[in-house]
Amino acid sequence: MLETELFHPVKELLENQGYQVKGEIGAIDVFAMKQDESIAVELKTSITLKLIYQAVERQKIADFVYIAIPKSAMTSHKGQTKSFLLLLRRLSIGLLVVSKNGVEVLLEAKDYDLSISKNRNKKAKNKLYSEFKNRKNDDNLGGMKGKRITFYREQALEILHIIHSHPGISPKEIKILTKNTKTSSILQKNYYGWFHRLERGSYTLSEKGLQEIKTES
Repeated sequence: MLETELFHPVKELLENQGYQVKGEIGAIDVFAMKQDESIAVELKTSITLKLIYQAVERQKIADFVYIAIPKSAMTSHKGQTKSFLLLLRRLSIGLLVVSKNGVEVLLEAKDYDLSISKNRNKKAKNKLYSEFKNRKNDDNLGGMKGKRITFYREQALEILHIIHSHPGISPKEIKILTKNTKTSSILQKNYYGWFHRLERGSYTLSEKGLQEIKTES
């Protein structure tokens, strides 16, 4: 689909809403007006950073800004759709998706309320703050790949070394030594596969646990 093929469906949509619509007004692909209210629409056949730049520029001179793309562009961008839509919301840019069935208004161009987003993500925020405050280790490098130290891993490692020094130790005794209230949960879930229960109230290390000790040494 060519950019010019996007024009008429978008024009028809806006005209049905009472706007007068013209193409190529200044640097704007589609410009529409209803009384003193204006809408600018950028037409593109693919999702690019340049498209976002252009839409942001149009916000300087139009009341509302949309980008219009073919449905095929959304399909090719499928793995990043959620992030793409969030970016547009944050920038208050609307999204029109054109297909053979017409135009779907996927996002309205309206102001983004950051406080609503923050309230919805309080749990994730608190989890992040807790990780930052509780983690003692500072060996992680920003941008690193692979194994990273987390607060949970720190706790598990502390238990690992205690069991290595005291084979057959009980969860209650470990809890006293570590002062960690989640000791039993960490042992039972055994996320890293390091622990082996000999019997009720008695733990030793598994082969994975012993290997981890060698790695730590």
